[in-house]
Amino acid sequence: MSQDIRAPYYGELGQLSFSPGWARPEPAMWAAPKPKFKPAVWRFAAAKVALDRAAEFVPIEQAERRNLIMVNPIAGNFYATSRNIVAAYQMVKAGEKARSHRHTAAALRLVVEAKPGTYTVVDGVRVDMAPGDVVLTPSWCWHGHANESDAASHWIDFLDVPFVQHTEAMFFEPHPAGFEKITGNGPSPYRIPARETLGPGKETKAVEIAKGVMPTIGLHLMRLPSGARRDVPRTTINHLYAVISGKAQVKAEGGSSETLGVGDVMTVPCWHAHALEAEADAILLRVTDEPLLAKAGLVKTA
Repeated sequence: MSQDIRAPYYGELGQLSFSPGWARPEPAMWAAPKPKFKPAVWRFAAAKVALDRAAEFVPIEQAERRNLIMVNPIAGNFYATSRNIVAAYQMVKAGEKARSHRHTAAALRLVVEAKPGTYTVVDGVRVDMAPGDVVLTPSWCWHGHANESDAASHWIDFLDVPFVQHTEAMFFEPHPAGFEKITGNGPSPYRIPARETLGPGKETKAVEIAKGVMPTIGLHLMRLPSGARRDVPRTTINHLYAVISGKAQVKAEGGSSETLGVGDVMTVPCWHAHALEAEADAILLRVTDEPLLAKAGLVKTA
């Protein structure tokens, strides 16, 4: 067809909601992953200052949660931290209760700072929170947070909201009572203390936690003694790292290198080889979308 004939033809296709596969503006498939998300880091110290300022004018009743979302700095992104997972810093002031709700998105918390008297209620059961704890709220579980201590509590949220939003299968429901009634107390499978889980010793160690409980989110606690190094090859899995104790450096393919302290978070997207190096004895939480990709048969490693 000549150019004069082709133009009205393409116009007619557009009116019919068709797009010619031979004239795509960009390829739909390529030889290897081309991630749009970037390695990026967020600092707990900066988040704490910002949350303390927000507490002066954002009451807990005004928002479902007083939190700061870690937004990956790529064009057009306003929410996701990595392709399928979002992370956020959250703060609950002394004496506050964050009302209960539930949603299809799976969620978990990594506690950074909390005094005794800080807890989450999961389906009526009180789950006390201490620094270094991973607290789970699986899909569609009622959950609310309370701080009965004399100081603000801070933690890091991780949720699979970007994935659920992509599927358009999102449901959300506020609890009819506002803050759910506590009907149970005691040890909970939804509270995973990092140091106890890793056990004694200083050797390099990684422990998978919450397997089967969070079907879209992979969780590993990692211990790296000072000077230890762990290499991760190129993979389709998207990684997030948060430091529980100590200090570690994350070196990602492409030149990104960041030293992380307690409460800091770094994301390393798919197809970026990277290395973890402990600058001081360190414990980290690794959060990935590996279970989700594994179910779809999409886990590949170079």
